[in-house]
Amino acid sequence: MSTREQLLADLCSAPENWELRGVLADWCEDNDLSEQAACLRWMIRHHKRPYHGTQQRATWFNADTIAPGLGDPESDLPGELFRLLEGGKEIANHKSYDTLREAEESLLAAWSKARQSGWKPAE
Repeated sequence: MSTREQLLADLCSAPENWELRGVLADWCEDNDLSEQAACLRWMIRHHKRPYHGTQQRATWFNADTIAPGLGDPESDLPGELFRLLEGGKEIANHKSYDTLREAEESLLAAWSKARQSGWKPAE
């Protein structure tokens, strides 16, 4: 298993471990994956991670369609980013994945697409 694979596996075991997310961001930066590193650092700053309930699924929510104070703010994504998520099953204002790994990878890919199209995250 590669270092990246191991770090992602560890992160999926503890998605709220912001320090571990930072280690993965550093590894990505050191290995020419700067967009993934930027996404991970944004996630750390804003405490974003997929919602993971008791059903072992992982979910991202469209922050543009969620009323303030509802749901799980740590899994709310800007609409521009949410719309670029691939895979999973979209229902109303959220997209659900079979695993945390799928949700994490989908966001990393969506981030790169969004940045390539000129999107800039609000700080």
